[in-house]
Amino acid sequence: MRAERGHAAVELALAVAVLMIPAAVAVLGFGPWSERSVFAGAAAAEAARAAVISLSTATGDQVAAEMSANYGLDPAEVRVGWCGASPGTGGTVTCPMTRGAAVEVTVEVWVPLVTTPWGEIGGVWVTRSHTESIDLYRSLG
Repeated sequence: MRAERGHAAVELALAVAVLMIPAAVAVLGFGPWSERSVFAGAAAAEAARAAVISLSTATGDQVAAEMSANYGLDPAEVRVGWCGASPGTGGTVTCPMTRGAAVEVTVEVWVPLVTTPWGEIGGVWVTRSHTESIDLYRSLG
């Protein structure tokens, strides 16, 4: 029994380092991921709706940019893609703006894995899509 003295402190330190710290990081990382995931879905829905109403993807881009600015996100943290185009590629894609056409928008938002007072560590892109149909009986003129 004398040879085992003092091991409890070492075991406690290892348990905290190996079990508790990763669990705390996972719990603290879920909030920003959830928040920005909801934002991506809302931005996709609002941008698609604005594009369908105005018959212009540029209006949808403007709505997504305004939403991200109001949310306090850097413009580099939000990417938008239209009608199957990959978000953030910079290419122009023409969506069909005819009666009954489906306009699809994909919004990607950067989510940091860990946020510290000294900055963000790591991160992933969260992607959400929304499809909105142009009304069959609307005026296109």
